[in-house]
Amino acid sequence: MFEYYNNTLCVQGGWLDEAGIITQNALKVLLYRGKVKKARSGRGLGNYALYVYESLPQRFRNIIEHDLQIDPYKESKTIKFAKYLKFDENASAFFSNYELEDGRYLSEANMEAVKTYTANAEVFYTIRLLHNKITTANPKINKGELWERFTKSIHNLSKEIKKRYPFDLPTNPRALRAKYESCILEKPNKRYPRTGLEGLIHDNYCNNYRLKINDAVGDWLLAMKCLPINFSFYELQQKYLEVRCDHGWPYLAESAIANYLKEPERMRLWMLAGKGEEEYNKKYAHTLSKDKNRLFPNAHWAIDGTKFDVVHFWDTKSKMASVCKINVLIDVYSEKILGYSFSLTENHIDHFIAVRMAVNEAGAKPYHFTYDAQAAHRSKKMQELYDKLIAKGGNHYHHKVGRKSNPIEQLFNRLQQQVIMKRWFSDGQSIKAHQSRSKANMDFIEKNKGALPTYDELQMHWELMVQEWNNNPRSKKSTKSREEFYNETSEHRTDIGVLERASMFWLNETTPKRYYAFGMPLTVAGQDYLYEVYDADGDIDMDFRLKYVQQKLIVSYDPEYLDDYIALYRLNDKNEKVFVAYAQKKRLHVEVPILQEPGEKQRALKDIEVREKEKSRDWEAYNALVERTGISPEKLIDEQNAMIENSEFNAKRAAYATKEENLISDNNSFFNRATR
Repeated sequence: MFEYYNNTLCVQGGWLDEAGIITQNALKVLLYRGKVKKARSGRGLGNYALYVYESLPQRFRNIIEHDLQIDPYKESKTIKFAKYLKFDENASAFFSNYELEDGRYLSEANMEAVKTYTANAEVFYTIRLLHNKITTANPKINKGELWERFTKSIHNLSKEIKKRYPFDLPTNPRALRAKYESCILEKPNKRYPRTGLEGLIHDNYCNNYRLKINDAVGDWLLAMKCLPINFSFYELQQKYLEVRCDHGWPYLAESAIANYLKEPERMRLWMLAGKGEEEYNKKYAHTLSKDKNRLFPNAHWAIDGTKFDVVHFWDTKSKMASVCKINVLIDVYSEKILGYSFSLTENHIDHFIAVRMAVNEAGAKPYHFTYDAQAAHRSKKMQELYDKLIAKGGNHYHHKVGRKSNPIEQLFNRLQQQVIMKRWFSDGQSIKAHQSRSKANMDFIEKNKGALPTYDELQMHWELMVQEWNNNPRSKKSTKSREEFYNETSEHRTDIGVLERASMFWLNETTPKRYYAFGMPLTVAGQDYLYEVYDADGDIDMDFRLKYVQQKLIVSYDPEYLDDYIALYRLNDKNEKVFVAYAQKKRLHVEVPILQEPGEKQRALKDIEVREKEKSRDWEAYNALVERTGISPEKLIDEQNAMIENSEFNAKRAAYATKEENLISDNNSFFNRATR
């Protein structure tokens, strides 16, 4: 008769009429005159009109509170369960036919237990019905208070009702709610890990498997469960029933097998062998606890890359995509983001950009630098950079694959929840996320895809996210922002000078590269470049080409200046680098006159002349060599022909030859062939 609707105490209009307090017609007149307020109309099947109790004239409230001795506020907190309770045939059948570990049904072992478990299910089904009704009518109702009312109502049922429904449920509201969520909503918790109706069955019926499972049976079950096939406990029972007679093994129920294999010393084995190291590590891998409070700004830097979990406009059939990546470098102590890269890739150039930004932001070196085991981090060029990055006495290394020791991985999770997922175009967290709040509203994004940010706009959004993250408190218990934590002074700070900073970020190719006649080709992060060495006047350096074309040189470059120049080094006898020259991006020419810029044609002609100039220079050098040595092709020909003409064989041949043969031979002499 009394209930809360939209957090307001209300009374049923029909009950006021039935109790003789005021008729329905009189209520309508008072409502029309504005003397009472209606909270809900009685339209619709199963609905009834509700009037705000405090709006009733005082004379009617006196009848209720004094004459009828009813406390509306106390009455409203008691839910009338009796009229909603009803027998549930499915629950009764489930518990009656529940198979125990010894092969008997629960109804054979203990019929009273079947009645109790069935009543528990029926009470829970009633709670579910009333919970939906109440929360639909009043979505803002306090859930904790509602469960207190549920608990009080069911345990205040009359003896007659309890005799018909001999339930055995917790008297504590929190315990009752936990059991309801596990058994009815199938959301397991620490107190009630078993879900579904089976969770209502007492553990006493599931603990005698030790009497029947000997070493041979146990080894067989465990070995089968360790297979990568990942048999369910039901499937494993069926496999067991197929072979048990051959070995003389006893009958085992599914629950007996499940309980045996769920014991910790066995479960850790089949989790490792059957489900893999990742799942095993989540449950059993021992971890170290790190004392973060002993750190200081720039003590430990960590870098990692991940997918940027947002949807953006993209020129595809669906006009949207989620393909951007971020490479983030943080200061572990303050959690401030010091540097990052924003791109479509995750390679050594992205790592380089993030590290360079961090150095420019910090103006200092870290003592400890960690990263993942990605090949780009472990490449020789990046390892050389990390060697230069670390302060004296510090170190750097990559985290072992599969271990959760990288502090930035934990930060990514909070960055997503606290900042990225607050954007309407976020696509949630990874596909492994189970919580609904970690998943994107793709229907909403699809409807508004025309408003999605472009790639460039998304980069600006990311920059704002970084500022938001850095300016937020480091934790719920702290009032200081991450920026403030980072700006704390430290006696261990190692500053880095401007000149050292500039020289630090030159990367060396791991192997020498050949300088070809057309220049020095270089590929960085999938992008092809071509460089050429020019002299001080901007002309092709012919002196350099004379010495180094077709020679292998070490290429050194700054990724931020790849469009400008690179440095070339040779290796001396001690395998030391010796600077040779800077090479610039090779000039490109176009033959179409209308497309040529002023002076481009003259420059192209001058570059074309290099080929003939080099050839002419090399011929001159060769002729000078002939002059100095006297060694020439003509002299070689004369010497070898003279050997033929003066040989004993030719003399004998001439003596026996006819006149005509000697004339032919003379006509084919070198002199005659050369002067024809």
